[in-house]
Amino acid sequence: MISTLKEQLAIDANCEKSDFDKINNSVKILCHNHLKRRNINNDLLLFMACFGKGTVAAVDKELEAFMTEYIKNMDGFRCFDMPLNILENELKKYGGIISEIEEFYLLNKNEICQVTPAFDVEILEGAAIKKLYGDHRFHMAMGYSQDSERRDMLAVAAYENDEIMGVAAASNDTDHIWQIGVDVVSEKQKQHVATDIVKIISNEVLKRNKIPYYGTAWSNIASKRVAINAGYKPVWVEMKAMKNPI
Repeated sequence: MISTLKEQLAIDANCEKSDFDKINNSVKILCHNHLKRRNINNDLLLFMACFGKGTVAAVDKELEAFMTEYIKNMDGFRCFDMPLNILENELKKYGGIISEIEEFYLLNKNEICQVTPAFDVEILEGAAIKKLYGDHRFHMAMGYSQDSERRDMLAVAAYENDEIMGVAAASNDTDHIWQIGVDVVSEKQKQHVATDIVKIISNEVLKRNKIPYYGTAWSNIASKRVAINAGYKPVWVEMKAMKNPI
């Protein structure tokens, strides 16, 4: 799985797969590529990724000289560390801001333990997921779209006494790599609902011969715990910068 994800991120960052295994950091030029993950915006000023060794920073051409000097002598993981004011100040010159710093997880193995949840479960696929779109509490799980190129492919809904407690969903970031998201109503967040439905949907993704992966904000400790408890491990980090929409 890691090898496949490195191949995909090499497309996303316009680099070679082997660049992620180098000790030294690399700077590349962002390019439009229809094979990028569908959650990678074509209008980014910066896309940076690290699997634990050297960082690859793909940037707008105007930022190439700055970024080459900025990360030249850094350890790869330090490229994502605070303080980021020097990078932020340079981005501001081009109307840019850091928009995301995320950590991504892959399964420890190609299958996870089957789960017998203490609640009712409904598995929905394709257009059937639309029945969940009337409830807007689950935006961390679903994209609420069946019409865009990146869309909800699978969803697992958890119910107690016919009341929905949470949703885990998978989006088609590529045709073969699907991202898992999960959201649980606040009063049920300490009942292992999130972990169980992430396990269930991960197995459903694997049954369809797709690779599930899980992303979370750098600081979201609760989400990281869900990933680890569901059988995932941290594999790489990303940073994105974009034009300030304001």
